[in-house]
Amino acid sequence: MQEIPKYFRAQFTDRFINYVRGTGEMMMHLELEFSSHLDIDRLTKALDLTLDAEPVLGCRFVKRWWRPRWERLDAGNREVLALAKDAREYEAFKHASIDPYIGPQFKACLLHAADRDRLLIKVAHEVSDVRGVSQIAKLISSTYSRLAHDPEYRLEPSINGDRSIWQVFNHIPWHAYPIILYDYYRLNLLPSLFSGVSVHLPVVDDNDRMLEFVSRVVPEDLLKHIIEYGRQRDGTLNDILVAAFFHAITAVSEWDHKSQLRVCLTVDLRRFKPDGNGGGICNLSGMETVDLGTDLNDDFGYTLKRVSSFMRQRKANWIGINHYIGLAPISIFLPHGVMKRITVLAVQSLGNMGKAPYVFANMGAIEQKDVTFDMPPVEARFLPAVDYPPHIIFCFNSYNRYLTISAGSWPCSKKQIERCLDEMIVVLNELSSEKASGTSYVA
Repeated sequence: MQEIPKYFRAQFTDRFINYVRGTGEMMMHLELEFSSHLDIDRLTKALDLTLDAEPVLGCRFVKRWWRPRWERLDAGNREVLALAKDAREYEAFKHASIDPYIGPQFKACLLHAADRDRLLIKVAHEVSDVRGVSQIAKLISSTYSRLAHDPEYRLEPSINGDRSIWQVFNHIPWHAYPIILYDYYRLNLLPSLFSGVSVHLPVVDDNDRMLEFVSRVVPEDLLKHIIEYGRQRDGTLNDILVAAFFHAITAVSEWDHKSQLRVCLTVDLRRFKPDGNGGGICNLSGMETVDLGTDLNDDFGYTLKRVSSFMRQRKANWIGINHYIGLAPISIFLPHGVMKRITVLAVQSLGNMGKAPYVFANMGAIEQKDVTFDMPPVEARFLPAVDYPPHIIFCFNSYNRYLTISAGSWPCSKKQIERCLDEMIVVLNELSSEKASGTSYVA
C-alpha cells in the first residue's frame, strides 16, 4: 500500500468555496433512514478506512495567506462517528457546523431508534460538492458491506486522483474560451452590477443563528405526472421545478413585477468529461443564472417554455463554466487571503442590495446501490449548504421514485421558506390536475 503524503495542494475549487465560508454554513448532508440497525463497530471501521481511501478527507484545511493546503491528521485526531442518545442530540449534530480547519472533512452521526437507525453524513464543502458526497457515501457503504465478509479489507489510497478544475478545462477547445469569457461578462458580472434587485422572500435578519432544515416531499405518483407533463412539452424535470419555483416565490413574496426573476442553478461540470466522472473527491460544480427579467404571466406552460429554451441554449454553450473562466485568472495573481476578503465583501454587498439571486441546486438522484449498508435505506435525502440571511439556498434530489425539496432556514426565514415550498407543491399538483383533465394551468 502506498504511503500517504503529509500535505496535499488545495485546488482552486477548494479555495473558491473557502472564499465564501464567511457568508454561510458551507457544509452538505446526506441523511439516510434504515428499517433495521447498523453494526456500529463495522460502521466505525468503514468510516475510518474511508479517510485513508480518499486521503484528503482525513486532512485539515490549513490557512495560509498566499496558498492554503491540506494537512493529514494524526490517527488519534480524526474521530468521525458520533452516537446520538436521542433525537435531540441527533438534530443538534445536524445543525452544528463542521470546521474544515480542524478536520476531518466529513463526520457522521448515528441515531438508534427502537426498530430503525438514522445515519447522517456531514461533509465540509471545501473538500467536495454534492456529487462528491455521493462518492463518499458509496465508499463508506461498500466498505461497510465488504467488512462483513473480509474484516481485513483495505482500500488502496487514491493519492494521484485529479481534484483540479483542469480535468474539465482540458476538454474545452481553445476557441471556446473567448466565448465563455464574453458570456461571463454578459450573463453574470454585468447583470449583477447594473440590473435591479432579484425577487426575494420578505426576510429580515434578526441575527438568530438557530439553524433548521425544511423539506417537502413530492410522492411517486405526482412525480410521474410532472415528468410526463415536461416530456410532452420538451422540458426536463429540472426545467419544471425551476418554473414552479418562480411561480411559487412570486406568489409568496407578493411580487411587485419590478424585481428581477433570477435564480442560480448548480451544474455538475463532470458532464464535460468523456466518462462523466471526476478524478477524485472534489468540487466540480458550476453556476448558471436563469434570468426571466420581469416577464411572468399566469400561464405556467409559457414559463416552462422560456426556462427550457434558456437551458437548451446554455447546454449548447458550455453551461456552468462562466464563473470559473472569469474568476480563475484573478486567483492566480492574488493571495488567498485577499481573494477571500474581496469575495466575502462582494457577496455580502450584493446580498444587502437585494441583487444576489437565490440558489436552486439540482442535487441529482441518490442511487440505491451507493447507499446500501447491507440493506438499502427506506429514505434518503441531501440537505444543502446554508447561507446567512437574507440569502437562501434551495435544493432538490430524488430517491426511490420520490423527490425531496429542501432548504436550510433560520428563525427569521423558516416560515417564508415553508410557505414557498408549500406553494411549489400546490403548483406541481395543479400540473397533475391539468394533465388529468386536459385543461390549461393558471397559477
